[in-house]
Amino acid sequence: MQKYFAILTALFGALFSFEVKAQNFAMEDFYLDNGLQVIVIENHKAPIVKQMLFYKVGAADEKAGQKGIAHLLEHMMFRGTDKVEKQTLNKVLEENGAESNAFTAQDVTAYHQFLDVSRLELAMFLEADRMRGLAFDEDTFVTERDIVFQERKQVIENNPAAKFFENLNKILWQEHPYGTPITGYDSDIAGLSVDDAKEFYNKYYAPNNAVLVLSGDIDVKTAKELAEKYYGNIKATQTEKADYPQIAENYKARLEMSLPDVKLKRFVKIFVAPSLNHDADKVYALELLSQYLCGDENAPLYQDMVVKDKAALSIDTGYDGVVKSYGSFVISAVPADINTDEFEAKLLKSWQRALKNLTEEKLNLVKRKLLADMVYLKDNPETLAQITGRVAAVGGSLEYVDMYAEKINEVSFDEVRQVAEDLWQKAPQVTGILYPEETVNE
Repeated sequence: MQKYFAILTALFGALFSFEVKAQNFAMEDFYLDNGLQVIVIENHKAPIVKQMLFYKVGAADEKAGQKGIAHLLEHMMFRGTDKVEKQTLNKVLEENGAESNAFTAQDVTAYHQFLDVSRLELAMFLEADRMRGLAFDEDTFVTERDIVFQERKQVIENNPAAKFFENLNKILWQEHPYGTPITGYDSDIAGLSVDDAKEFYNKYYAPNNAVLVLSGDIDVKTAKELAEKYYGNIKATQTEKADYPQIAENYKARLEMSLPDVKLKRFVKIFVAPSLNHDADKVYALELLSQYLCGDENAPLYQDMVVKDKAALSIDTGYDGVVKSYGSFVISAVPADINTDEFEAKLLKSWQRALKNLTEEKLNLVKRKLLADMVYLKDNPETLAQITGRVAAVGGSLEYVDMYAEKINEVSFDEVRQVAEDLWQKAPQVTGILYPEETVNE
């Protein structure tokens, strides 16, 4: 795999040569009179298209006492409308060769179909129909509420690692809504009513609070005609924007848990980080930082912690800045059988050594690796639709996607070092260690 990736890097490094121009993707957006933003990404290599409808609402918008309502409503959206009988939506789509699904996140809820372009109008009709025509009845609601309740049990209550991460997020985010789980809480879910679901739906499910992405074998002219035909007559509503509290700087916290059924120790460090809506200029440097530190098995953190010191069985980093509020930068590892304090000391030294050894040449190699992935993204209408729609739904500019290569190329290694220093020294952060039951830090 490493040899294969090295070959790709060499091939595409020459292709980009750090002179990639604007308009990397054939994308264009427009707005209907009711406020619906429509993004069209043309790709005519195959007669297929991806429709994704992003609502600018998620778990972070839920009221106190109603945690889990966004995810529950996602379930309800498949249960029928005045025009579509209960539970037949997916059946109709499947009979027409479509893949259909949905997901709920902190900031967005998305519904999507991937299908032959000849069946696009069917998918658009069905999606537009349930935007404002969802049918609510008590029996259906109770059934879906029970399903969501059981999902919560399976995903969180019966998974010690998930419990650990849930508690870690609560501590890090304090009063910020990102600290509440997308699955909600047992007590909240059990108390939700069909009227709660209706209120949430009527408030947030509207064209002026949504982004429609059409990616694949479709042109802008056709997209405008179809969007107007199926979504144009839906009325806009008044929606509310979440009021996110500030996270105190220099906030540091620690969580140590010991839980049954945990086989291996886990170490996680999460930093509150800049995002597209909080210091957008640093997003690209943070993406490069994550890729540089742990992008592959040759990356410095992996080489130091796993290969040389054997302090960890595995280690990884991740960064997410495509959010409405603050972003997050994560270091996660499975420590070897060593003292936790010793592990953390080794991690800090490896982090510092990696940044000290960062050069322009090394950073350029990381840039080439990121840009190589762009070649595949151009030919993947599904992934491109998801990335572009999410960016737009959280309030980001399409420039983030369309000029990604240019922005990455502009980042200097001093900027990468600076964002790394700011994370470790200044950013709000939490450190978590999950132990097997009855294990102590020896």
